[in-house]
Amino acid sequence: MTRTRAGLRRRAALLALVGAGCGACGYTVGYADYGPDGRTVALRVVANDTFRQRFELPLTRSLQEQLPIHANLVVVGPDRADTVLDVELVDVRNRSMAGQARGTPVREGALEFAVRARLRDARTGEVLRDARVVDRAEFRIAVGETEASALDEAAYDLARKIVLSLEGPI
Repeated sequence: MTRTRAGLRRRAALLALVGAGCGACGYTVGYADYGPDGRTVALRVVANDTFRQRFELPLTRSLQEQLPIHANLVVVGPDRADTVLDVELVDVRNRSMAGQARGTPVREGALEFAVRARLRDARTGEVLRDARVVDRAEFRIAVGETEASALDEAAYDLARKIVLSLEGPI
């Protein structure tokens, strides 16, 4: 038994040494938070002056989900925020990719989006980031995809791209 305890002690000491060595070289386990703690953002509802209406709310919800995940920004009310994120849906276009020739219905289509995002300092109003983001969401009728499923996909993808465009120290 003494031999087993001595072996366990050696293993524990070795494990502690390896852990200390890894910590000393800057290695971290899991996702390291990006930027300093306590960064806050006020998220306004996405502005939408295009003909494609009712897309601003799903995009705003997706932004609210993606900000803490990809940018370490906590969404708070405007009175408590360090920064303010303004997003504007600039353009939405429908495209027929396949079909619609000689009277056939659309078999494959796409929605193309252009968005402008501005991250501003809440106190001064200074623009910290200004980004233009474009995305395309395709749908194929034959496999059960619809324009509605393309809108859901686009909200998620656009939100992720917008948040990633805010990268860099603020």
